[in-house]
Amino acid sequence: MQVSHEWLNEYVDLVGITPEEIAHNLTMSGLEVEEIEHKKPSFSNIRTAKIIKIDNHPNADKLHLVTLDLGGIEKRVVCGAQNIEVGQIIPYASVGSKVLDRKTGEQFELTPAVIRGVESQGMLCSQDELGLSNMQEEDGILILNRIFGEIELNQSLERVLNLAQDIIYHVAPTANRGDQMSIIGIARELSALFNRKMKFEKSELPNKPVDFEVEIKDEEACKYYSVAVLKNLEIKQSPDFIQRRISACGMRPINNIVDITNYIMLEYGTPQHAFDLDKLNNYLCVRYAKDDETLVTIDEVERKLTNQTVVIATKDKPVCAGGVFGGLNSEIDNNTKNIALEAAYFTPHTNRKSARSIGYRSDASARYERGIDIEMVAPAMARSIELLQKYASAEFVGLSKVGNDKLQALEVTLRNSEIKRILGIEIPQERTIEILENLGFKLLGKNEMAAKFAIPSYRMGDVEREIDLIEEISRIDGFDKITPQIPAISQGADISFDTRITKNINDIMLSYGFDEIITSSLIGHNLANSYLQPLNLETAVKVLNQHSDDFSILRQALNPSMLDVAKNNFDNGNKNFRLYEIGKTYIQAQNATQDDSGVVETRKLAGCIFGSTNNNLLNKKQDDFFTLKGVLEGLFEKLGLSKRIIWTQFNEEDRKKYEFIHPAQGATISILGKNREPIGFIGTLHPILADKLKFNQPLYIFEINLEDVIGSLAPSISKYKKLSVFGSVQRDIAFITSKETTVEQINKAIKKVADKNIFKGSKVFDIYEGANIEEGKKSMAFRITLQDENKTLTDEIIQSEINKIKAGLEKNIIGLSLR
Repeated sequence: MQVSHEWLNEYVDLVGITPEEIAHNLTMSGLEVEEIEHKKPSFSNIRTAKIIKIDNHPNADKLHLVTLDLGGIEKRVVCGAQNIEVGQIIPYASVGSKVLDRKTGEQFELTPAVIRGVESQGMLCSQDELGLSNMQEEDGILILNRIFGEIELNQSLERVLNLAQDIIYHVAPTANRGDQMSIIGIARELSALFNRKMKFEKSELPNKPVDFEVEIKDEEACKYYSVAVLKNLEIKQSPDFIQRRISACGMRPINNIVDITNYIMLEYGTPQHAFDLDKLNNYLCVRYAKDDETLVTIDEVERKLTNQTVVIATKDKPVCAGGVFGGLNSEIDNNTKNIALEAAYFTPHTNRKSARSIGYRSDASARYERGIDIEMVAPAMARSIELLQKYASAEFVGLSKVGNDKLQALEVTLRNSEIKRILGIEIPQERTIEILENLGFKLLGKNEMAAKFAIPSYRMGDVEREIDLIEEISRIDGFDKITPQIPAISQGADISFDTRITKNINDIMLSYGFDEIITSSLIGHNLANSYLQPLNLETAVKVLNQHSDDFSILRQALNPSMLDVAKNNFDNGNKNFRLYEIGKTYIQAQNATQDDSGVVETRKLAGCIFGSTNNNLLNKKQDDFFTLKGVLEGLFEKLGLSKRIIWTQFNEEDRKKYEFIHPAQGATISILGKNREPIGFIGTLHPILADKLKFNQPLYIFEINLEDVIGSLAPSISKYKKLSVFGSVQRDIAFITSKETTVEQINKAIKKVADKNIFKGSKVFDIYEGANIEEGKKSMAFRITLQDENKTLTDEIIQSEINKIKAGLEKNIIGLSLR
């Protein structure tokens, strides 16, 4: 948005304040000034002249000798432009005039010239040579009378174009400050920033009814609608000051009617629209368009309307996209004598949708969608009527209106103590009142403790509470006046138990040589089917506006994505890796409500082992099922859950559930407790699926529910325990037992008979089946750790404990024989 310094100065005295100070203070208060433009003509000493004769150049086929009339003074110039004709009024530069070089853009001064043996007394100018743009589409000399009609000859071009030296501020109002989309609004900000009184009084709208019916059919779209009827207007050029000011703000002057409505929009921030009264049949309404309706707008483009398009319509047809763009069928033209001048309040959200529905955003809609001041609509209409009466000889017939343009009063109390508490500094009450009054807040009363203010209509949607008033005071008084302070820290950051456990799991997995992966939470049917992963569509969380079938459902398990990453690694030559991921799965457990989405999000840990990650050249053994099981046993041990974990070989139901796992090489994982439901699985990828993926070696995979794991852990405080100065000893026990005997059964038998005061644990380190071992039997070897924390264990005590453990094994494990 462009703002004229000269125009601002009409409402607030800016004498003695530099443009840089204005830009800095506006920016610091929240209205960013992106650029300061010093606007002045790019040319000098350019006059208007009429072409009265065109002759051929005697020495050049493509050049002309053009005779000009400068109001009784004739000049002759050499010109090569092809768009000139007798009777045109054009810009003429004489010797000594300054124009721009079309190639370099640099300004230069005209000197006497002889072209092909003929003296040229100056030149005819194009818009590029004058530093102008968008005045005419064709190349060549600028034809002024096509744009402005008949123009006085030998007149300064600066006067014709209403160009004057000015300073233009390019500002960027925020979405919540519709009041800053006007000259008056920005002048009010400057009044507060520099403590200079505002020079503005509202015009009063005459209460004179007229025989013109207006109606609001959809109150959601429009709260107030008014039409002023003016007759016997004279359409002509606007006065110089109006043309100059709207040009400075980036709008092209058209005629006095259109220019005045644009002038008021820029000045008051309330858009208006002028209809040709004779094309309306004395009726206008505000409604939503019907789906089959169209409207040809002023730019001669036919626009398809929807049920989100707000239109202004007669009883027969739409004549305007309300608050966005006028219609060609009601446009004023050179034959217009009577107008219906519209001033309204269109609601921001409906205006935004309406503009989007026809694919057009105008200066008017930019203001409506931010929210204009509804109580300024009538005074702006009164100001327009005054200007039209003065500069278009309009006869005001009367006004027709519907709706309510008054807001309910809002009062806010401001406590002095709260200002200090929030900002950390003391601001005298006199200063706070001065700031707020300059911003338009009306003081209703005060005492030593507080003051009460009435909120002005143009800030109703933005200022509602005491904290909002404090923000106004701080931004005007200056945020830079608030001394930076480091806040006192009374308590350090508290890391949640869940976060600590999750971080611990990450560290453990990394320590086992796993690489973390992060995959998308969105998957598709193809991914699930490729890895034999069943999808429960009844509980699936689906994407309604999916852009691809591959990203249409929130995942219900991590393993399909894990397998997809594994295949991608294998296909690209990486045949040895360990991968893991911590992520969420999603299940629609119930219908969504206003307070609950109904979706259950579950954190899970998944991982896989492929090939071998052992770098020892002497040991090239491939990782296997027990390698991965050992990783999980280590994880549970470090989490303090190893004594509660149950491993159960797949049953028939499990094999159906986990079709992608080898039926004879899979197990579920459970935690001892009230709920013995499995928390996950571990297994070897099914050979058929492995062949389909063209894997040349087994892949081992697991997935566990982290919510269950974390829920089984009790938050604890680490306690100091003194380390024993007496060392531990280890003894090995080997025996032959039945092939069905499990490690868990052996450990239970050992714990049952061992002395709890010195027994510190048992761990299997060898299992053998084969030569020299009876059919149906296997050899197992366990390492027993013993330690007394108060004394050194003697050989007699050690041997006695080992003998007791051996005897207990023979007694409790049927068919076990010591080696």
